Amino acid sequence: MKKTSFFLILFLAWKSSFSQTEKNTLREIDILIGTWTVHAEKRLSAQGPWDTSAGKAVISKVVGATVIEENFYGSLEGKPFITKTLIATDKFIQKYQRVFADSEHGVFVDYEGEKNGDSIIFEKNWIYPNKSTVKLRVVYKIISKDEFIIENMRMPEHTSVWDITGKMRYKRLE
Repeated sequence: MKKTSFFLILFLAWKSSFSQTEKNTLREIDILIGTWTVHAEKRLSAQGPWDTSAGKAVISKVVGATVIEENFYGSLEGKPFITKTLIATDKFIQKYQRVFADSEHGVFVDYEGEKNGDSIIFEKNWIYPNKSTVKLRVVYKIISKDEFIIENMRMPEHTSVWDITGKMRYKRLE
């Protein structure tokens, strides 16, 4: 009886720790997987004009289904514009991770994020070469299984207001 109780307690402890490490899993955001048409609005500065374009995105799981990869193809100011986004889960700290690069800037931007209801909020503190900082935020808002929105924002140091720099509306093709 003592052995059975011990193994039952051990099993329940293991099961509890497993479910805690599964909190931020990619399965929670599998809805992103697919081929999408994308209506994009972007601007390069806080008061700059909005550039509107259409694009296409293909989102899939890669690396043994441990990473979500997005390849976006569109335009920016009449020129081809390509982005790559990778999303994974850091099970040690219970956070989503997002790495982003685009053909305009050619630099990796890495974010940490959490799911909040139907949204995933990624943030990053960015330090410019002149040592000024800006807080970056990317919010994925799930509308339905066939539609979601991504909003890109920034908040320069010494301010408390988010400046929206991009809005992308995804509609499922397949």
